[in-house]
Amino acid sequence: MASDIEIAAGDLVSVRQSGKFMASTVDAAKFCAPIVLMLALWEISSRTGLVNQVLMPPPTAVFRNLFRLLASNDGQGSILFWHTGISFMRIVAGYGLAAVLCTILGVLMGINKRIYAFFDPIITILMPIPTLAWVPIVILWLGMSNATIIFVIFLSGLFPIIYNSSAGVRGISKKTLWAAEIMGASKHKTFTKVLLPAALPSIITGHILAVSNGWRALVGAEMLAGSGYGLGYMIFDARTFMDTETVYGGIIMIALLGLLIEKGLFKPLRRFTIERWGTVRAA
Repeated sequence: MASDIEIAAGDLVSVRQSGKFMASTVDAAKFCAPIVLMLALWEISSRTGLVNQVLMPPPTAVFRNLFRLLASNDGQGSILFWHTGISFMRIVAGYGLAAVLCTILGVLMGINKRIYAFFDPIITILMPIPTLAWVPIVILWLGMSNATIIFVIFLSGLFPIIYNSSAGVRGISKKTLWAAEIMGASKHKTFTKVLLPAALPSIITGHILAVSNGWRALVGAEMLAGSGYGLGYMIFDARTFMDTETVYGGIIMIALLGLLIEKGLFKPLRRFTIERWGTVRAA
């Protein structure tokens, strides 16, 4: 009898795992289908002459060129690897700095009225200024170095994280906090069990916007700062020689790295926090 129960339980687990695998496969197919269709239309348009192949080379040629760059060697390793790795390091450093400092400031602004009153006018004035407008002055401060590009990425993530973190905390109903206090929750438990979970959807949104802003700032800063390495520099340098295959290849690499961060960092974070807690509906 016990053996039959164990077999049935094993079958049930196997069915569940199979169902999850099928669901993941369907989700992946739904995600990839529009991209494949877009690439197919691009390929056909370029091959048939509907668009200029010099300005819009077919995707097959772009990917072939990417593999060539991956295999090429400048004495320090793959050229594409170095450009991609250095850009990724810069985005991680700039975003990481903003993620820590700006989340703390945003939450404090949401909790404390005096801190909010002090920083809100400053943020309101500075937020409309495009990040790239700061690049010339940052170059004067820090020179043509990694520090300049990292600082510009930090600036690009500053306002989305602060604004969304503050708005998430301030958007929590006072009745929710009163209910926690009435039930005997301490300030620490109110923060960790009520305030933070309720504000996290808005905080995560701010971080996603910060990363997307960071990629735009990275490319612009690498173009203007002339750092010698990085995807932005690679794109700008290829433009000089009308090498559109490398230009589109650099754009594709940026898209793939952004997808990696979204699916590898933010999706699991949402799954194990706000979706698990029920503060947002699972996709």
